[in-house]
Amino acid sequence: MIAHVLRRLGWSLLVIWFVVSATFAMTMAIPADPGKTLLGPHASTEAIERVRAQYCLDRGLLGRYGCWIARVAHGDLGESYRTRRPVTAILADRIGPTAQLALAAILLQLVIGLPLGILAAIRRGRWPDHAANAVGLIGQSAPTFVVGTILLYVFSYRFGWFPISGQGAGGWDRVLHLVLPAMTLAAGGIAYYAQIVRSELVEVLGEDYIRTARAKGLSERAVVLRHALRSALGPLVTLIGLDLGVLLGGAVVTETIFAWPGLGREVLLAILEVDLPLILGVVLVSAIAIAIANLLVDLAHLWLDPRLGDR
Repeated sequence: MIAHVLRRLGWSLLVIWFVVSATFAMTMAIPADPGKTLLGPHASTEAIERVRAQYCLDRGLLGRYGCWIARVAHGDLGESYRTRRPVTAILADRIGPTAQLALAAILLQLVIGLPLGILAAIRRGRWPDHAANAVGLIGQSAPTFVVGTILLYVFSYRFGWFPISGQGAGGWDRVLHLVLPAMTLAAGGIAYYAQIVRSELVEVLGEDYIRTARAKGLSERAVVLRHALRSALGPLVTLIGLDLGVLLGGAVVTETIFAWPGLGREVLLAILEVDLPLILGVVLVSAIAIAIANLLVDLAHLWLDPRLGDR
């Protein structure tokens, strides 16, 4: 098992390096002069050259890459061209709100999607199954910006139950500000989770060991929750890991609609203003988040099925 985890960790580090390096190469291909972005269009040629030398922008592609890698190795992701703040400080400020939003969305997807899938599976062909399918179809078809706008209009503007935008001051106010963005992010996930759990449970409930458990006189609840559900959780665990990694990278549309101060809004502004250090910093954080999420998924699969560690 330890060898399996170390192997997966090595692959994760390789993937992180490849993603960040590819992003670096693409940002270098952007037809923009960061020196002019930093100093403005009226800066003198001498000032622009000094800035270019300071940020290694006067070197070739490999020289810039080597300079950037050396800084990253020392924990220095550079300075934002737009705000002149260290990228590490900006990421430290933004990763917390994004993590809160991501975890809240995953929690909603589990709390709503899992019971819906179980209910649809044990009531297959009846109205709960049809209702769950309808919810799934609506959830998967509605774009995030449509769901967010509708929730914002109905629950904030019309009824005034939740704040319109922002993060809140903390405590219960933070929770109220978090509800609508988390619901917006979770809408599609609830549908996917319900459908996956339903399809996996329907297949598992037809297995021989499930029939044996029923023949022993176990209640249907015990059969589903103790025996069938664990076998059906594998694909759901994989999906949770993928969702968590992507959401930690920043939910651009949702954070923009609700003015949520996370990585999504920050990277959008960075792209619009060609803020290369910040773009690379966000990509690095996103790649690390996805790698960690995938590693956690592997560990969860090992817990669900210890035989995987021998492969």
